[in-house]
Order: sequence, then structure tokens, then C-alpha cells
Amino acid sequence: MTDNMMDEFQADMVLGPRRRERFGYAMGGIGAIIGVCGMVAAASLFPLKTTETVIVVVDKSTGDIDRAVTMAPLQMGERDALIQAQLVAYVDDRETFDQTDSEHRVNSVLDRSKGDAERTLRALWSSTNPDYPPKVYSDGSKIDVTIKRINLIGEAMAQVNFTRTLRQPRSQETVTRSYVATIGFTFQPQRERRLEMVWANPLGFSVQSYRVDAEVVEDVKK
Repeated sequence: MTDNMMDEFQADMVLGPRRRERFGYAMGGIGAIIGVCGMVAAASLFPLKTTETVIVVVDKSTGDIDRAVTMAPLQMGERDALIQAQLVAYVDDRETFDQTDSEHRVNSVLDRSKGDAERTLRALWSSTNPDYPPKVYSDGSKIDVTIKRINLIGEAMAQVNFTRTLRQPRSQETVTRSYVATIGFTFQPQRERRLEMVWANPLGFSVQSYRVDAEVVEDVKK
């Protein structure tokens, strides 16, 4: 082995590990820089995420969780529309007469009635009442309800103008009468054990008082 080859071999033995050490440090530094960049990129996504509050319903028998409704502040117009929708459904269900679904419909109204409104409804649908609807109207008779207008007269009071149209199976003649219902209502959400109750009335709407007066004396016959 010549002197030059010996010198190169000795230099490689001494300097080689140092070169590999510097190369390792360089690669480690590059990896660290890439890792930091990744963390910065991930952190930059956090402001894009939003927190949303929702109500969930848990079925105790199965443990299933269902998203029920998104909570958001109601504007005044939205609040009035919500109240009116509840009032329309209540008056329509309470004043309609159809023997094919009377039991289900009346029970639904009872679930939304409290106090005097519940008492008067139970009295009307008592079989001992002379005005018990199935006794007053013949088989096959129906009463259809049409809501005309709604006037909110306070935070928990409203008047609903509507008509009732009586249709009898043995007559082509219909009788339409106009009424105004004065309704005291409230919203009292409650914890219900059955999911069906939550779905039927999630906001806890109930009527405390209910009075109906004839709007006009004359009957409209067709």
C-alpha cells in the first residue's frame, strides 16, 4: 500500500464518522422543521371549527342517541310564527270532529291542555254530557275547521278566528259557522320518558284556558 493510499485510509477512518454524524444532525434538523410546519398547519385549522349546541334524545332501552334539535336564538318573527303554528294545530285538533280518529286526536289535545282547558275538554267528551259530540252528530258526520287569522294579544294570550263546517252524509247541505277562541298558553318543556312524547311536543306547549264565542249570529248554508 502506498503512502498516499495509507493517508487516505487513515483520513477516512478519522473523518468518516464525523461526516456521518454531521449528516445525521442535518437530517434530524430537516425532520424537526417538517414536524413543526405540520403542527402549525394543523393549529391553523382550529379557528375554522365551530361549537354547536344541540339537544339529544337518549333511548334508555337501547342506548341510541338521536340529535333532536339545534339550539339557536329565535328572532321575534320566528317566535311569533312558532306560537301561531302551535295555536293552529291545537284549535284544529280540538274543534275538528271525525269519528274515525276522535280518540287519538282528543287524547293528543288532552296532552297539550292544562287547568281549565283540560277540564272543559274532558267535560265535553264525557259520555254523560248531553252535548257529547258522538250523540249530537249522526254517524258519518264531519266538522272541518279552517283557521282565518290569529291575533297575539300578550305574551301568553291569543285570539284565533276560525270556522267550523258541518258535513252530513245524508245531506248535500253544509253549515259553516264562525267563531273566535280566546286562548291562554304557555311553554314548559319537561323531561319525558317516552320518545314519542318528546317528538309530539318538544317545546312543552300547553293551553291553560280556552273559551270559544260565536263571531257572527248567522249561519252560512251551501
